Amino acid sequence: MSKNGDARRVLVTGGCGFIGANFVRLVLESRPDWQVVNLDKLTYAGNLQSLADVADNPRYRFIRGDICDQDLVDSLFADHRIDTVVHFAAESHVDRSITGPDTFIRTNIFGTFILLEAARKHWLGAAGGKRQEHGRFLHVSTDEVFGSLGPTGSFSETTCYDPRSPYSASKASSDHLVRAYFHTYGLPVLITNCSNNYGPYQFPEKLIPLVINNGLQGHSLPVYGDGGNVRDWLYVQDHCEAIVRVLEQGRLGESYNIGGHNERRNLEVVELLCDI
Repeated sequence: MSKNGDARRVLVTGGCGFIGANFVRLVLESRPDWQVVNLDKLTYAGNLQSLADVADNPRYRFIRGDICDQDLVDSLFADHRIDTVVHFAAESHVDRSITGPDTFIRTNIFGTFILLEAARKHWLGAAGGKRQEHGRFLHVSTDEVFGSLGPTGSFSETTCYDPRSPYSASKASSDHLVRAYFHTYGLPVLITNCSNNYGPYQFPEKLIPLVINNGLQGHSLPVYGDGGNVRDWLYVQDHCEAIVRVLEQGRLGESYNIGGHNERRNLEVVELLCDI
């Protein structure tokens, strides 16, 4: 088990996205012995400017590329001697998954498979390499794999999976794939399922920044359906700190739910922003 301060060579996928960028910044600030390689395709949700202030950090390197590129991923593991993966990269917008599910299947399922295979090869000696005893593959997932949260209660690690969209189904599939690599090959994996994040550097199509931006410009405030959908809201910094804790203290093969205990209907969130 890793302890605070232990050196790690971390591959962060999707590190230019909302949560990934906050995680990269947290690690560089709080773990001075960790090296970070950020692999990001820079799609619509990735923004290099989110990490402009750390671009020259000697412990940080950015690589533009696709997690589905097997040769690239394999070379990163070899060249940087990666011993830790924190896998954020994913297509994550429900509406986009409904209109174009193929991208979600490719990135969220096949991309995760490519990363798992690279970790298996370099950590477990699948290609004749040396076994990596201290490797960690942390797969960042979502509470949407559990379906819709009712007006009361909350999800737990034992909640049955019940995905309702191509997005949540693709994330549920990748969760199962990660877990299978633990049971089949002994790959040192961890899974986190988080609730709705909010905070700095969030892409403006998400509910909170969208409502703020529209309100400031005097535009209408979009609410899906009757606004009755209940989600738990989690501040992104709290989420990133929890991920580091799971990396350092989590039991291999386990999944950990990360929430904020802030369950609110979407309409309540919009009304709160209007009050502010």
